[in-house]
Amino acid sequence: MDRKLLEQIKKKVQEELVKKEAETIEYWLKELQKIYAKKHQTLPEFKAEVRQFMERMKNRVEVLKTKGL
Repeated sequence: MDRKLLEQIKKKVQEELVKKEAETIEYWLKELQKIYAKKHQTLPEFKAEVRQFMERMKNRVEVLKTKGL
């Protein structure tokens, strides 16, 4: 394979990875900001919502690890 073409492909893949990572981080940040913005009446209520958020993240990581989608 042509070295120049290989470098172009490598650069394009790297750009796509960075773009996808930024989109993912932005999504989870928005979700966390929603939790933060809510008017929680008690600390346990807040902790429960954060725990639920963490479970969603764990589940998503598991799906990615097992199915890759």
